[in-house]
Amino acid sequence: MEHTARDTAVQALRDREGKTSRYLRYLLVHTKLSPPDRALARELAMGEVRRRGTLDAVIRAYLSQPDKKLPTPIGEILRIALYQILFLDRVPNHAAVNEAVEQASRFHHKRQQGFINGLLRAILRDLPDEPTGVRPPASDAVPRDDGTAVRLGKAAFPDPQSHPAEYVAAAYSLPIALVQRWRERFGEEKALAFAQHSIARPPLICRVNASRSSVEAVLGSLVKDHQPSGAHENGLSVMIDPTDSLMSISAFREGLIQPQDPTATAVVASARLKPGMRVLDFCAAPGTKTTHLAERMENQGEIVAVDVNEEKTQRIETNCQRLGIDIVTTCTVENLGRLDLRSFDLVLVDVPCSNTGVLARRPEARWRFDEESLSQLIRDQFSLATAAGQYVAPGGQLLYSTCSIEPEECQQMAEKIAGRLEHLKLASQTLTPPDGATDPTRWHDGGFLAIFESV
Repeated sequence: MEHTARDTAVQALRDREGKTSRYLRYLLVHTKLSPPDRALARELAMGEVRRRGTLDAVIRAYLSQPDKKLPTPIGEILRIALYQILFLDRVPNHAAVNEAVEQASRFHHKRQQGFINGLLRAILRDLPDEPTGVRPPASDAVPRDDGTAVRLGKAAFPDPQSHPAEYVAAAYSLPIALVQRWRERFGEEKALAFAQHSIARPPLICRVNASRSSVEAVLGSLVKDHQPSGAHENGLSVMIDPTDSLMSISAFREGLIQPQDPTATAVVASARLKPGMRVLDFCAAPGTKTTHLAERMENQGEIVAVDVNEEKTQRIETNCQRLGIDIVTTCTVENLGRLDLRSFDLVLVDVPCSNTGVLARRPEARWRFDEESLSQLIRDQFSLATAAGQYVAPGGQLLYSTCSIEPEECQQMAEKIAGRLEHLKLASQTLTPPDGATDPTRWHDGGFLAIFESV
């Protein structure tokens, strides 16, 4: 079968383990697509994951049997076509429909061509010729990433007045349990803002390698590479709208920049660091924070970067080489016993988490969220953090960070750590809600940082 961008996206979405992003990376390596088609395949596959709940709600509104589950790959084909119709203005509607019909044949479901064509054209008949700019919430309006909405011909979502949580879950493609949590903790307005942030297309933000360059110099290099870019308000990062892969950007190849969200950048920026220190980085792969630690230490001292296996530690070493860092030694978890306790000036533990602060960047995480998985994560986080805390030297610091905004993984976990490790005192904690969906110069993911001082 000839591989097109849309076919590649459908294949990625059919991964049996539901790991679309991982399978998509594999397919893009083994499929001959042009750079624009590679970008389209990524947009379609990850866009479908991000808006799957919304797309399914619209499709059900137009089915004669709304509760009937669509077989694979028909469901994927329909959702990808509808994603283009609702959210990609650059793709003509007729092209999205025609391609979906042809895909049914290429994926050996020719008998379903009439069904696909009829359903999509029924939806099209109800849509305005141009986006109306109507603002959500409304049960017949599909929210878009720019804050506007597309009006449908019938209600696809629960009524936002009588069933507000159910409306947000369906219209913004989120688990109902997560929406209810946000409403109870942050209130209706902020919960809706977080939902809007979760469907946005996140900008590519890169930390400038301060040991090699500056924001101004990097921006000049990006202009020469014809890469649209700008400075982030944090003063440490640049925003890039890449025309192809990162390897096509000279500033990346030369180790002048490292992809990193400003919230993650702020973690290391908050640490008490100086040249010559001895630092331990738990859960370090791919080395984004590890290299930032080294930059702030002026590449002087010692950093031990730990992760679960050699595949992950190799990624750390590759990033260090590109960024010109030579004070990092990698270590797998099984070799942790060789390190002396209470011997590091600073220990960073960036724990695996539910990722509820970074759903725009990691759309698959929304479909993994439930109370059972959260409970397991909490157990793992506590185990990792308390183990890491044993390596903090007198007078040193422990930094605990997550990409979550859930209290069990953030403030409550910080209190539990302080209660278990008597030699550590909780000095500060910062919860950063996701924000900046309408302004890339202000964009940042959500996350949490707790700083402990050794006494």
